[in-house]
Amino acid sequence: MCHESRSGYASQFDQWEKMAKATICDLEGGAALCAWFEGTPSFHDATLHEFELRQGAPGRLVVHTFRMESEVDARGYFLLTKHVDVTLTIFELIEVELFEFMESAIIFGLDIETDNDGITLSFDSSYGVHGRIKAKRIVVSFEPTKPE
Repeated sequence: MCHESRSGYASQFDQWEKMAKATICDLEGGAALCAWFEGTPSFHDATLHEFELRQGAPGRLVVHTFRMESEVDARGYFLLTKHVDVTLTIFELIEVELFEFMESAIIFGLDIETDNDGITLSFDSSYGVHGRIKAKRIVVSFEPTKPE
């Protein structure tokens, strides 16, 4: 029995090793966002506006993010530019693992990995929901906005 457990773990670790790091720019529609943003958004301190997961139909996450400049304003706050609402449309859910689900969330960081099965979005939060979602396909769209 012990040998079978090790084999099970080994194959799980092999699967993790096959996952490749990606950025939002690598996703379908992501290159247009990164071109407009003039770089790759970090999603640090981004606000989760909408979060909808549906079985048998596309789901979506809508996140408000921005670019933090190195310059500060008269009050000493970093200037925030390139405000944008980014929509991640999620097709064919494979796995969902979420924690501390509540009405709002402030994202600390967003990681994207790909493998032969699909795309995994993993996100930490400063406040609110965090976890990971794996789907066959994730499409990026965006709409520039005014500061919140």
